[in-house]
Amino acid sequence: MMIIASAYSMSEENAFKACIEQEGASNVDADVVRKLNVPQTYTQKCLYACMFEQSGTSDGQQFDKETFLANAGKMANVDQKAVQRMADRCDGVENDDRCELAADIVACLSGRKRS
Repeated sequence: MMIIASAYSMSEENAFKACIEQEGASNVDADVVRKLNVPQTYTQKCLYACMFEQSGTSDGQQFDKETFLANAGKMANVDQKAVQRMADRCDGVENDDRCELAADIVACLSGRKRS
């Protein structure tokens, strides 16, 4: 799951704080996302959605494979073949609900199917 987050920087911390405020997330919600755990609540899903949108990994309706690959390519010590497999697996993930889309992306990137 580490790969879903791009290299962590101060600007990303600011984006994360802005997403927490935008989504009305609690400290518990923020910890779930910070630890890259599977979202359990709608707010947690929406917090992931905001972060995916900030990074360009999602436009709120679908997974963006090319941006995901570009972001992952900036990271050191990442198995680029594994990243490519993840991107290929998740290419085409769509959902009209941006928060449910984020949960779908998290499940896909971690190799799990959502029920």
